[in-house]
Amino acid sequence: MSWLLPLTLLLPLLAVVPGGAWALPLLAPLTLWLAFRERVRAQDYLGAWTLGMAWAVLLSAGVILTVLWWPEAARGGILHGEAYRQEMLGWIRTGVAPENSPRLFIPQHLLHLGVFLLLTWASGGYLGLVLGAFLVAYMSYFVGSYAAASGHPFLGSVLAWVPWSVVRVCAFVLLGALFSRPLLARRLWPFERWEVRLMALAFAGLLVDILVKAFFAPSYGLFLRQLGGM
Repeated sequence: MSWLLPLTLLLPLLAVVPGGAWALPLLAPLTLWLAFRERVRAQDYLGAWTLGMAWAVLLSAGVILTVLWWPEAARGGILHGEAYRQEMLGWIRTGVAPENSPRLFIPQHLLHLGVFLLLTWASGGYLGLVLGAFLVAYMSYFVGSYAAASGHPFLGSVLAWVPWSVVRVCAFVLLGALFSRPLLARRLWPFERWEVRLMALAFAGLLVDILVKAFFAPSYGLFLRQLGGM
């Protein structure tokens, strides 16, 4: 475990400084990158995935705490955070949003996946982590905002991380570890059969994400509405 990793919790404090909105996603991978890269080079994908998940959890927790303690700073310091907050709270209050429409959310998911894989492959993982930090940060901004509005800071912080998004993050981290390897190994396709099976597992996770979201988003939105008294 990298000694830098716990510092991830403090990175959202960049939101309070000028230019911090861009600095946060660009610099966030630095607390993970060296240890993550070494595990990928060693084909220790479980180790890389574990580090990546810990990094995502710490980053999310840091953003949520920033929203709860310094909401004004977070509003201007988390890229796309406010727009996503409005979209998601609107979904909870009215049931009307892309969350409830596979026709709308599947193309967005596929776009994020394609850009993520391209950036990961081209940069040995670093730029994929930049995109991952951007996505985790704005989703966490909504989570913190919901937690504050619901009157249940801890419970809201846990439950507003909707289950399908958690599955998606898990799958993205595994794909990030796998697709970082070609550049680090300096081979266009360095994968063995067991690594291809890991790719299949990650893509299966993304399919689960879509199916769970398609079937359960309306009822989960209603659940969050009732929990938050909205």
